[in-house]
Parts: sequence; C-alpha cells; structure tokens
Amino acid sequence: MSRISSLFPLALVLPAAILLAPRPAAAAEVIWDGYYRAEGHVYSSLSLSKTNPLAEGTSAWMDHRARLRPGFLFSDKVALYTQLDLLPFVMFGQDPAGGIDLTTGSDLPLVYDQAVQPPTTTDGAVTLQNLQVTRLWGEVYFDNIGTLRFGRMPVEWGSGMVFNAGNRPEDDAGDTEDRVSFTGRAGPIYVMGAFGVPDGGFVNQFDGMRDLSGSVAHLSEQASVGFYNSYRWQNSDTSKVGVWTGDLWGKAELGPVRVETELAAVIGSGDLDTGANGVSIAAFGGHINGLFDSDHLIFGLDAGLAGGDKDTEDKKLHTFAFDSDYNLSLMMFEQPMPVLQATVSNDTNNGRNLGAVRTRNGLSNAAYIRPMVGWKLRPDLTAQASLLAAQAAKLPDADKANKGYGTELDLDLGYRPFDHFQVGLTGGAFFPGKYYSGYEDATLGSGFDHMALGTRVRATVQF
Repeated sequence: MSRISSLFPLALVLPAAILLAPRPAAAAEVIWDGYYRAEGHVYSSLSLSKTNPLAEGTSAWMDHRARLRPGFLFSDKVALYTQLDLLPFVMFGQDPAGGIDLTTGSDLPLVYDQAVQPPTTTDGAVTLQNLQVTRLWGEVYFDNIGTLRFGRMPVEWGSGMVFNAGNRPEDDAGDTEDRVSFTGRAGPIYVMGAFGVPDGGFVNQFDGMRDLSGSVAHLSEQASVGFYNSYRWQNSDTSKVGVWTGDLWGKAELGPVRVETELAAVIGSGDLDTGANGVSIAAFGGHINGLFDSDHLIFGLDAGLAGGDKDTEDKKLHTFAFDSDYNLSLMMFEQPMPVLQATVSNDTNNGRNLGAVRTRNGLSNAAYIRPMVGWKLRPDLTAQASLLAAQAAKLPDADKANKGYGTELDLDLGYRPFDHFQVGLTGGAFFPGKYYSGYEDATLGSGFDHMALGTRVRATVQF
C-alpha cells in the first residue's frame, strides 16, 4: 500500500473529528479590585487609669490583611465575583516557626527563629486562617429588565450607617448575606427585592433566620434618595421573633458642598434565643453630615443619634446601634475601653481582661457631634483635625448623672506619593467623661478617669 493510500482513511476522518471535538471555551475577562493593608497601633492607655492595679499601661501591636475581589466576566450577560481575605487581622510575628535541637530533641529558643508559619486551625474551630473565601456570587444581566444576583454577597445601603459592605481599607467587618436578589431599573429609578438567609440551617429544618428585603431609590449625580426595608424573622424551638428595619437615606451635591442624611427604625417583637420571651423592640437612629470641599480647605460636620434604653431590665428594647464600620474616631467607639491586664495570659484572652469594658467597636446608645477641618498641603499630602464629643442617649435613673462618654481630638496626615499607595498617620487624645470615670466594678475596681493617647499608622496598596 502506498503512503498516500494509507493516509486516505485518515483524511476522511480528520475533518469530522475536528468538527465534533469539544472546543475550548472563550477565556473569561478577569477584573481585579482589592487592597493590602498593614497597621501599627500604640495606645497609652486604654485602661483609662493610672491608679487601678490592673491597668495595662502601653499596648502596641501590628496586624495586616489583604482583600482580593476578582471578577470573572464570561460575557456581557454573565459574571462571577468573589472575595478572598488573606492573613485576616493576623498580627506581625504571630505563629513563629519554632525549631528543634537535633541533638537533644528540645525546642530551640525563639531567638533562633528565622520565619513565621501560616496560622493554624483546629477542625470545627472558628479561628483565623491563612485564606478565607468570604464572598462568592453570580450576576446575570437581562437587557432592559434588570440584574439577578445570587450567592454570598455584600450588603450595602446609603451611607453605611446600618448596612455596610466594609470594602474600604479602613473597615474591619462588613455585612454579608446568602441571598437571591433582583434589581430593576427605569431611568434613574432602581427597585430591588431580595430573599436572604443570614443564619445557617439544616435540610428540611427551617430553624434558621430568614430575611426579605426591598428598596427603591432615585440615583443621580446631583441628588439621590432611597428607602430600604428589611424584615427578618426566625421560627424555631428557641426563638420566635420578627424584626422590621426601615432606612431612609438621601444625599445631595452642589458644587463643593455635599450633604448626606440617613434615618432608620428597628421594630419587632417575639421570643429571643437568649431566653427572653415576649420582648418588644423599638429603636431609632440617624445622622446628618455636611462637607465643604474647596481647592485647599475642607470643612465638615457630622451629628447623629443612636437611641438608648432607660430600663435595661424590662422586655422593651430601645437601643439602636450603628454599623461597626461607620468610623468616627481613633479610640472612642473603635477600641474597647477600659481594658485591664489579665491575671493569667493565654491565647483566648490575649493578655487582656474585658470585664470592665463600657464601650466597644461600634456606636450605640449615643448622641454625638463631630466637626472637622482639613488642609490640602500639597497634591500628595493632606492634614485633618476632628473633634468628637458624645454622651449616652439614655441611661437608667441611677446612672443618668454619668451620661458623658467624653471628648476625643484626632489629627490625621495622609500621604499619597504614587497611585495605588498611601500612608496614613493618626494621633489622638481621648478625655473620658463620667460614663467611665463614675463607673466602679465590684471586682475590678475603679479609677477610669485618665486621658488615653493613641497612634495608628496605616500603609495601603490598593488596586
């Protein structure tokens, strides 16, 4: 058989094989968004005391986090988005890679360490890990109809006072929900409806929390206004409760002037999984802020109210809380205060005793005012000074003379020499009010009346 005749059957089969063979899918376009943040903190002292025997004195630490938000665009109709957190809030020097003396088999002193290792975790434990897939959702775009989203996605609304995605480098938490949502648009009008599962459940056991949300908003460059509604309920052996949240938001810009406001109400009733039955919930909060931004000077004023509870022993709950990523200062409503030294340090308490803490990260039960002024010293250098004064909205009669949280003065410097890179330096002084100085713990004592000083350095690579 000739060489040509031997190749003849192959010549017949090859075109058919090419036609029938699976073709490689078109490559997805990948878009990247995210940042890496490293922070250093020094405080003296968050104990707010010089006389308490457990006062911790100066505290200092460094931590970091990278947040990657890649998006995969498969076509102009279908996309997949995810969020990955790397080394989330892991402290510098955490998890040193210890060595072993090969002769004796004993552990070498840490001074001989040359590296750190990835954070470890135990099966079933909720601990920091090297990599966390925190969000993952798909989006489908229907021409002239709207956008379908489904998966584990961020929840954001308005100024972030109640629902905050926490996507900025200065944020620490962020609201996330497993949900299915659809957003339709008619010109500048956006209408959204969603069903979510904020809490975990089991197959055929609908004992987890459920959520129905909807919003309508008019969005434009000069003025925007919207109303967001969320009804969350749970019906299980330990909890039968329903809570409605209504949030009205508006924003307007006119030249160098910007004004934004948000008002929210939380109303509900039922039996809570904490064991409190027959409770009613009626909490209100809001804020308004204005900003004047000229070529060289910036003036701003932010004022707000988060409702409090006069009687903490009854079954009527009135305390309102802002989202923990609605940041106002360096220390007040950002760091736990007053903190004390732990009598025995371990991995659980990190060397701190939080038994006397009066306020933590997040503003609640407070009325505040925060004026600020900023200077654009150079195109790459800005400075800002702000003063935060706050007091409790409501307290029980026995404690109503101690409503003052205090005053904090913060100074900020921001340096951005190149695109994608920025360094920020913040220094602050917190002067505690009677809410702290008038407090005495039966076990941990008193004396929480001393000024606290703090410094934070933040370096960010953002893309």
